[in-house]
Amino acid sequence: MTDEKEVKTAWLNFLRAFTRALVQLNLYKPDHPQVVQVLEETISLLTGIIQSSPGGEFTLTLDNDKLIVNGFPLLTADKLPNSLRNMFTRFQVQTVSFLSGVSRDDLRVLCQMQALKGGSREYLKQNGVDKIRLSQAVYTKVPKAAGEAPAGAGANVSAADGSAGTGGGGTGGGQFPGPDAAEPMEEKLAPQDLETAMGTIVAKVTPDAAEQKRITEIVMRKFRAEMEVQISKALTVVRQEKKKVENDIARTEAVVSNLAEGVVVVDKDGKILMMNPQAEAISGRGLTELSGQKIFDVAHLENQVLSLAKEIRSDGTADITRDLVQKGRDDLNAAIKKSTAIIQNEEGKIVGSVSVPTDKTKFREMEQLQQDFIANMTHELRSPLTSIKAALELLARDARAGGDGRNILNTAIRNSERLNSIITDILDFSKLQSGKMVFHPENVPAGDIAKEAAEAMKAWAGSKGLALTVTTGPEVPRVYADKRRTVQILINLISNAIKFTPQGGSIEVGADSGRDTLASFVIFSVKDTGAGINKADQEKIFEKFVQVAAGEKVSGTGLGLAITKAMTVMQGGRIMVESEPGRGSTFRVTIPAYRGQLDTPVFEQLPEAGPARAWWRKLLGI
Repeated sequence: MTDEKEVKTAWLNFLRAFTRALVQLNLYKPDHPQVVQVLEETISLLTGIIQSSPGGEFTLTLDNDKLIVNGFPLLTADKLPNSLRNMFTRFQVQTVSFLSGVSRDDLRVLCQMQALKGGSREYLKQNGVDKIRLSQAVYTKVPKAAGEAPAGAGANVSAADGSAGTGGGGTGGGQFPGPDAAEPMEEKLAPQDLETAMGTIVAKVTPDAAEQKRITEIVMRKFRAEMEVQISKALTVVRQEKKKVENDIARTEAVVSNLAEGVVVVDKDGKILMMNPQAEAISGRGLTELSGQKIFDVAHLENQVLSLAKEIRSDGTADITRDLVQKGRDDLNAAIKKSTAIIQNEEGKIVGSVSVPTDKTKFREMEQLQQDFIANMTHELRSPLTSIKAALELLARDARAGGDGRNILNTAIRNSERLNSIITDILDFSKLQSGKMVFHPENVPAGDIAKEAAEAMKAWAGSKGLALTVTTGPEVPRVYADKRRTVQILINLISNAIKFTPQGGSIEVGADSGRDTLASFVIFSVKDTGAGINKADQEKIFEKFVQVAAGEKVSGTGLGLAITKAMTVMQGGRIMVESEPGRGSTFRVTIPAYRGQLDTPVFEQLPEAGPARAWWRKLLGI
């Protein structure tokens, strides 16, 4: 490409393609068809330009208000798309150099760099990009002794501080006076103001004072007129840039404001100054109550998502951070994000949005309907099941000992007990999920709890040929716990032991005093000789709907151990397991010992409690 017009056309085509690549990689993944297509087009244009450039190097330099390509001014900075201009300003780079052999993957890495928060050069190096270089040097056009270099012929490189390099130092042809000849005039003019300096110069032209005055006036008028033109041009650019910024802000504010009706006004410290009626309806409280309080202190962060700029104050002297402080439930935040998409133009400017309606009220109504359905369903199932079980037990007492009929009745009774256990698990889980499970701690003998739980499961253990025993340590202290719930905890653990222990095995239920760091607790234990649990599965067994296959196949909801752990932790205790495959399992539950605590009901934390509720959701996966 020797024709200057063709060279500049190729440069412009490359810049358009490169800009599209920057935008597309910000919107789509690298393997998206549009991204692949624009990268192929960009690398094709770049390869052709590099092949025709001297030294196999193609440079882009942003110097003050101009984009210099291969050393030649091509465009003013105001005509560049933001995505291209930001590549220079964000990473404090003045020159991007493309070397021979640059690949499509190199271009992809460069385009992805715009999402980077760290150092740009280190990022390129870490990704193996050595054919693209970033520097603070300015590549600018420099006249040669025999005239200027043709377009596309390359450029001389200035120093990193931006000063232009110079050609040979000879005085060829005597066209320019040497620096010594101008030095006396420079020294004379240096301390003078502009008008006096102009008079000194004019005095060299004519000795006539009147003529000097006339010439000085003409030159000064021309100078003022030229200055006005140049200032007007400069102001025009500034006004255009200002208008673009104002338009961008207005457009973005219009898009964001259209997403919400409520408005909250805060001061530089985040304290509430004003609220419109819609915002008062969202918060559930009026301005008179909330005025002067910090926004983070009044938000119901379990039911709301709050996003606030880290720097609230406006500052006209320095850039502010774009970081946000965001609080609220993770699942609600994710739901809101997934329901809204921002629309950008090719320059990366926000021009609109598309949303899927999300109604928190409807969401909560559906949750309530679900909870009510589970509660009603389990209640309706439990009533007839209790009658069926009672009838079966009466029949079993009247039936003849032995025989197929007796076996059938025993099977029906066991299945009714299993179904009742499943319904109990679902009902307890529903109570935990809705925050309606209540604990009534009291002063209870630890041994009584262990014996009552074992007695309740003795018949089932006997039917499987298992030995079920209870041992209590000497002087075991009393516990401060809800007796019914704590018995249920042990029943759940004994039930699991019965399920996974083969015929002829044994199960030992124990209660003992805690020691050392557990000195203020009583330790209940359930030890079996069953199939055991793999190390990798020991954490999973406490998750909801998880059943680890070991030994004989058993049925159930997979909620028992999750509920057991929840009820233990809510009483201030913890649950642990020790097990090896083939050697049985030992579950230990710590419950606070009685130390004169007040008998006060303990409720599962309500949503307004914040961190405690979030912790429960994480534990139970709700």
